[in-house]
Amino acid sequence: MGNNYDGHYQVIYIQQVKMHTVTDVAAFTALLLCQSERSELIAASGELGPDPSSKFFTERTKNIAFVLSINGRWFQINQNYFNQAAYYNDFSGGYKRYYRELPRTFIECPVAQKLLSRFQSTFDIPQGELVLVQVQTSHVYPSDETRCLTGQGIHSDGADKAMLICLQRHNISGARNALYRDPEGEKPVLKPFVLQEGEVLFWEDNRVFHSVEPAQVMPPAIAGSRTVLIAHYPAFHYLSGQANPNNQLTSVADKVVSPVVSSP
Repeated sequence: MGNNYDGHYQVIYIQQVKMHTVTDVAAFTALLLCQSERSELIAASGELGPDPSSKFFTERTKNIAFVLSINGRWFQINQNYFNQAAYYNDFSGGYKRYYRELPRTFIECPVAQKLLSRFQSTFDIPQGELVLVQVQTSHVYPSDETRCLTGQGIHSDGADKAMLICLQRHNISGARNALYRDPEGEKPVLKPFVLQEGEVLFWEDNRVFHSVEPAQVMPPAIAGSRTVLIAHYPAFHYLSGQANPNNQLTSVADKVVSPVVSSP
């Protein structure tokens, strides 16, 4: 069954390349993981820890990992925080955000190795380069009907390349993703759509903005959830809190200053 999903991915990618020049492919989606693979990856990610910043939006739990590839295999380093530059996130950027680390079972999981290798091959990520991985669940209640899932609107995360895969959706509707060429949302790249379980979204985070709409609980349920895995490259700047010199996008439409980048 996994091979069928891989084939579906390849077909979608080839179609995208035929529709655009390779340098113009800023984002695309594909079906990548089957149900058993998703379940295996969720179990390998362990119990997710608290996300203190989510008290201001939809409740969220999260584990993180900084990983890198050596000779075709992925390894995890010990690091329990990241610092996103405030230039990209004026809500929760500019300070160290501490999280529970993904357990060793995550990086040893064949599905995690497969997913990270697909991210690497899609964007030609060199060996030895850090990637930030986050596995997170949004916990949705009826009172969250209009609450933001991220604490941000249309924004960039400050990376060059990014990957988002939906691992599970339970008793919810909404939570539609979208990508735009502008922070006002007037120039869509991918109009709002639901990323279904097993589907992955790849995008160039330094070329397009992204967003996710609120989620709603599906009656008669009293609670719902959505679990995703997000990967960003490069990730060294998430250790220091510096802006990424390759990403000039800002989520504030009227911001005209350039990000401050330290000299080498």
